[in-house]
Amino acid sequence: MTGFELNDCTLLIDGKAYGGWTGLEVQRGIEQIAGGFTLQLTSRYPGVDVPMQLREGLACKVLLGNDLVISGYIDEYDTDDTDTSSTVKVSGRDKTGDLVDCSAIFKTGQWRGVTLAQIVADIARPFGITVAVSPGTNTGEVFKRFALEEGEKAFDAIDRACKLRAVLVTSTPDGNLLITSASTVSSGVRLVEGLNMKKFNSRHSWKERHSEITLKGQVPGDDHENGAAAAHLKASGKDAEINRYRPLVVIAEHGTSSKSMADRAAWEVKVRMGRGKRGGCTVVGWRTGKDGQEGPLWQPNTLVPVTSARMNVDMELLIVSCNYQLGEQGKFTDLTFALPEAFELVEGIGRSRLNAKLNDKTQKEKHKKTGKGDGYTPYTPLWYRDAP
Repeated sequence: MTGFELNDCTLLIDGKAYGGWTGLEVQRGIEQIAGGFTLQLTSRYPGVDVPMQLREGLACKVLLGNDLVISGYIDEYDTDDTDTSSTVKVSGRDKTGDLVDCSAIFKTGQWRGVTLAQIVADIARPFGITVAVSPGTNTGEVFKRFALEEGEKAFDAIDRACKLRAVLVTSTPDGNLLITSASTVSSGVRLVEGLNMKKFNSRHSWKERHSEITLKGQVPGDDHENGAAAAHLKASGKDAEINRYRPLVVIAEHGTSSKSMADRAAWEVKVRMGRGKRGGCTVVGWRTGKDGQEGPLWQPNTLVPVTSARMNVDMELLIVSCNYQLGEQGKFTDLTFALPEAFELVEGIGRSRLNAKLNDKTQKEKHKKTGKGDGYTPYTPLWYRDAP
């Protein structure tokens, strides 16, 4: 599509473009299955330049410049009028928002001997949503058995299956699904305190982290992988940074295997660590170029070097979400970032580059003595990757 101003927002419905929005917020992230938007238009005079023909349920697209960011539907259409002004607020989500709201329905409700991608595709197909797997993402072994729970929402079923294979599932700008893992693509920009970070914040929490996470599950016994009597499976992962007793037991869905259980236990620890160590900043504009007015849009699932003395961070982090905004202060983007290894899955599900390095005794010793060997500063008490 062409013809839209680089830093304008356009709502496109049936080929008709609606612009001139006085306020907007568009969210995209690798931890949400549906991107969302809220657009606002205020006029000083009732009924003037207010698109009253819009309504809930319409299929739509949202573009920032020529960049498609949302393909879905209007969820809500609100008006707020006085005798001297008129305000319209339009909000909606990607097509994948229907997966969040609606139940999963598929034939008998169970699968045997199929891949993760096939299960997700079968659940998403009735909603007109296609599924792709990003290059290099390992979705693991086939499911011996996977079953829907009675009344389970489509997203909950998809999320449950993806957790069993320790991968992420998110929406694409065209409203479809992507099964993926952490990207190694750079944003091409460095974020530096005092230079291009308008404001910044960090959060370090133990609320969702545990000293040990134990996965328990059941599978029918067989004569191959588990043995005829091996109906009960158990695996655990430890968060070495949590130095007090904080256990968590998670009941895994049936139809899994010993390897998948161990992978998911390790993945649970890493993801919870990643959620407990977060940073964020606000940058001017929606784009990575000069003053936020040029270059490509900021994108989730890209790497960005961050240097901030007050956040005590000087390392490459993964952009988890982007929130593009327009308000009285102008255009800006709120970025959220986290340690890449919280999402990084390579060489088999559940194994990160960091884990592979620290599992090597020589590398461990080198790390203890010099603080080097894995590419980060030896003293970073808030963002450290290895327990002291």
